[in-house]
Amino acid sequence: MNDQPSSPKPREPVPVAVVGQFSWGLTILFVLASTCWVLLPYTGYLFSALVFLMAIVLAGTRWNRGPVLAMGVVSALVWNFIFIPPQFTLHIEKPQDIIMFAMFFVVALSMGHLITRLREREAALEQHHREREDLLAEKHRAELLAESERLHRTLLDSVSHELKTPIAIIRTALDGLGQGNAFAAEIETANRRLQRIVENFLEMTRVDSEALKPRPDWCEISDVLHAATTPLQKELSQHPLRLHGTDDLPLMMLDSRLLAQVLGNVLHNATLYAPAGTEIEIHAALTNGRLELRVRDHGPGLPMGTEDHVFDKFYRAPDSPAGGTGLGLAIARGLMRAMKGDIEAHNHPKGGAEFVLSLPVKTRQP
Repeated sequence: MNDQPSSPKPREPVPVAVVGQFSWGLTILFVLASTCWVLLPYTGYLFSALVFLMAIVLAGTRWNRGPVLAMGVVSALVWNFIFIPPQFTLHIEKPQDIIMFAMFFVVALSMGHLITRLREREAALEQHHREREDLLAEKHRAELLAESERLHRTLLDSVSHELKTPIAIIRTALDGLGQGNAFAAEIETANRRLQRIVENFLEMTRVDSEALKPRPDWCEISDVLHAATTPLQKELSQHPLRLHGTDDLPLMMLDSRLLAQVLGNVLHNATLYAPAGTEIEIHAALTNGRLELRVRDHGPGLPMGTEDHVFDKFYRAPDSPAGGTGLGLAIARGLMRAMKGDIEAHNHPKGGAEFVLSLPVKTRQP
């Protein structure tokens, strides 16, 4: 009996959704490149790199790894060919531009890979937990939840370390360029924005996974204010900060680190929308065992009907300045609710936006 040769196994077709993601990725890059080309005389070519990186980060939260990595490679080549002098050639003349292009390529591929891997791992973890919940009896579910929290914490710590590595590479290269370099200030600004994007993304993941555990301790409100404003010295240098009622508050039992992060996000949002030279006010009060912090700017205020939408993930108001991700205020609300408090927003009767932070606290005299 003759053996018939086995026919080769047909290759599985590429899913239509993935093909669509490739098409959307190229379309988005074309739109962003066209926009940055129009704005090039006003922003410089480093701004376009930050825009491309932000697009890769957001794509990684939605798409598969292949289209995201393809966006990273194509965006690096587009940035080199169109924006880095000399334009419309892949040749790079200046050493600092070679360093920036290499760092952009590494960061784009690393962030695209790591963010999609985080999303895939979380999806696989959630699927695994759903299957186990169907099989386990009620008495085993407490153990399952404890394991889920441990795995989330381990995964977040690992990915946090990996995402911060490309940021450290940029920081090291920036130190090598020297402070006297004409491009050092622009690179530092882009690096700080990129670091804030990564930190906000990771913090939002912690909020969504409910991995946050407040650790209250006795502290003074001055310590919270110092921790909140120190990272924002450059942004706050154009806005006089006025404090009201902070000197009259006693010691309070609260998580100073989380509250400082909330206050820092709200202050950073105020510096983005308030005109340079205008004041930012912080009013502090203690009423019926609740700490209330009111942060008011003197900008255009919130668009009508968006008072609650500003806390949605990735929400950005019309005419928002470039460089944000729409996560800062969403993180602020998540952190406040993790501490059994809340945050609200409205327009002040005398103009500008006002954010009200309310938190239950225990007090004692120093």
